[in-house]
Amino acid sequence: MDKTNTMVPFQENITVYYHNYPELLARGTAFHWWDAAYTSLHDHDYYEFFIITSGRTKHFLNGESQELGEKTLCLIRPQDRHQFTPMPDSRCIHINLPVTREKLEQLCAAVGTSLRDLLLVPQRQLFLSDTDFAQFKQSAREINLLRENGTPESSICLLICQMVVNAIVILKKQDMVIADGAPEWLHQVIRRIHSPEYIACQASDIYRLAGYSPPVVIRSFRKYTGETVVSYLTRAKMDSAKRLLSTTDLTVLDIAGRLGYSSVSHFNRLFHEAAGTSPQQYRRNQRAGGPK
Repeated sequence: MDKTNTMVPFQENITVYYHNYPELLARGTAFHWWDAAYTSLHDHDYYEFFIITSGRTKHFLNGESQELGEKTLCLIRPQDRHQFTPMPDSRCIHINLPVTREKLEQLCAAVGTSLRDLLLVPQRQLFLSDTDFAQFKQSAREINLLRENGTPESSICLLICQMVVNAIVILKKQDMVIADGAPEWLHQVIRRIHSPEYIACQASDIYRLAGYSPPVVIRSFRKYTGETVVSYLTRAKMDSAKRLLSTTDLTVLDIAGRLGYSSVSHFNRLFHEAAGTSPQQYRRNQRAGGPK
């Protein structure tokens, strides 16, 4: 992503209000897969995630321009003024996920964070991994197919919320507490722990991924994360469990299996220690709008 200092030419800014947006007003979030080369300079009174799925665009944000390409994820805040303009010989297509403040606060809470902490991440714009990018595109295709088949928007909302939650989790991954001076291999191991391919791994798998002896890995985890390998891995798994409980209809048995637990009772105990409630009650609370 090539950042420049080009300033936005003067033009009148347009403010978009969510109460004029039927989907946002009804459900707090929405989904569009845009094929629009140009937008006017605007801001809005809601948050917005966008993911560029094809091509390139010149994106103006708060007075600066930046060329963005495929796999870019960006979070736009209500006070941000931004605009898409076309690049020569490039057709830009992007996923748009607008979400109200109230809804975003609920979805942040569902994965154990807060909107305030989300806005404190080092970067609100990231380049997605191939796996994360493919997951967003697959979800977008599913939503379009459901709409073509006449599925009610109220039923599609859960899938849209899952996309927003995935964006939150991806942005928060960069905010994991690792002390300065940590070796690159440790950064790579931690990134893998939070990926779908490795979230079911065990401590023994971590030692193999690191390529170092267990004592070296254990000492490094304690020194740079303040946690043991097992406690860090368990916390990552419980964060994933919260996301799956909040955004899918998977059974607790299925979720435990996906996270590498053969014993549901053991999973339930760990989840209760992390969340202060059972998985079933956590799901009920989240779908009712928060703890009761």
